[in-house]
Amino acid sequence: MSRQWLRRFRLTIKGSAGTLTITDLRIDFEIKKSIGSKQNEGTITVYNLTKSHRNQLGDEYDHVTLEVGYKDSDNFGTLASGDIRDVVSKRDGADIKSTITIGDGDKAIGKGAVSKTFPAGTKPKEIVDHIVGEMPDLKKGQMKGLDDLPAYTRPVSIYGWGARALDTLGREHGFYWTINNGSFEAMKHDEHLDETIMLSKDSGLIGTPDITDKGIKAKALINPSIAPGRRVDIQSDFLNEGRQYGKTDNGGGLFRVADCQYTGSNMDNDYYVEFDGNRIQGKKVVK
Repeated sequence: MSRQWLRRFRLTIKGSAGTLTITDLRIDFEIKKSIGSKQNEGTITVYNLTKSHRNQLGDEYDHVTLEVGYKDSDNFGTLASGDIRDVVSKRDGADIKSTITIGDGDKAIGKGAVSKTFPAGTKPKEIVDHIVGEMPDLKKGQMKGLDDLPAYTRPVSIYGWGARALDTLGREHGFYWTINNGSFEAMKHDEHLDETIMLSKDSGLIGTPDITDKGIKAKALINPSIAPGRRVDIQSDFLNEGRQYGKTDNGGGLFRVADCQYTGSNMDNDYYVEFDGNRIQGKKVVK
């Protein structure tokens, strides 16, 4: 089991000025992610950057990647990556705080336009692939269930902003799409991505999850692998209510992460992810 103490941070800021890597300054953050097409976004506050680096933020430095995890552990990865939208620097006592607002996939959303007619017999997955290819700075990530969507019987014309076209296709064919750390991800409404994170009181689960009409609300120590679309396997006596572990009736143990909020600091107590999960039964998401 990975050890989850002694926090490890790396903030990488890139742009025309080159690459600035920060590991020894105070960093606070709040990141929000969703399974849907609403953009993932957040704020990252860095303490006591040099004046020249503060002046370069948002101009010569325009992209940020935040990696978090734990020392002496393989649990270290990208929590947030995005384009800089805004920067505010202000004095707070003896410190100078630079708060950076980021948006995941801003260039892809703001500049990705499509204009093409696809012949009859084209599958929706082919159209999705084309749209994603037209959205700048966007990588292709996991897609679950889209290969099974039936081909169109008539020609299909796609015109306009790529994000809007993806929204239309998602509503028509019943799939979610999102941009997570610069990668396009999509899944049918009852699918989950190929990753499972085990959570228990010994592996980061905080307190007892709340049972909702759709699944659960839970809180855990930050794990960069806990993200929308992933499956969490929660070991909790409250959820299982004495039944054999793995049963998913009335709460259960398996859930697909829907929405996440990550709050943390490398020099403060906060270091948590709070998330909603939809129940999984028979390998399918049921709510």
